[in-house]
Amino acid sequence: MQKQPAQQQPKNAKNLSIAFLILAVVMIGAQLINVIITLLPSAAETTLQLGDGTTASVASLRNAYITSLLFLLLLYGAVAFWVYKSKNWARWVAAVLALLAAFGGVQGIARLLAGSGTDMVGLALSLAQVLAAGWVLSLAFRSDVHEWFKKQGA
Repeated sequence: MQKQPAQQQPKNAKNLSIAFLILAVVMIGAQLINVIITLLPSAAETTLQLGDGTTASVASLRNAYITSLLFLLLLYGAVAFWVYKSKNWARWVAAVLALLAAFGGVQGIARLLAGSGTDMVGLALSLAQVLAAGWVLSLAFRSDVHEWFKKQGA
């Protein structure tokens, strides 16, 4: 008996895996920058004004940043793996994460533009976040991608 050749994965389904991986790198990279900054001796004495009017030292946020980094690494890593494996539920989770990332990126851009607008790294990260999230969302619901993931989930 001859084996049936495996159906070729559509290019857009492959691109979805790449786009989500890039979004994961942007999200994890932004948190990694926060961790690196909190580890710098010069930043340890810096205080931040929080939204409710209170202040916090950068050093006191170190554990929160490290915890966030590990959480994002596990979450985005697991979802990226399952998107690569063409699981339909992972495509939906990736779309929800991309939507949340897009909202966060737009909020970051708005906050920077409303303020002094001098944080170029923050602006670049927010723009990268919005672009990567938009790419994921534009691919996640294409008909060829939808059909591919639906077939793989069956």
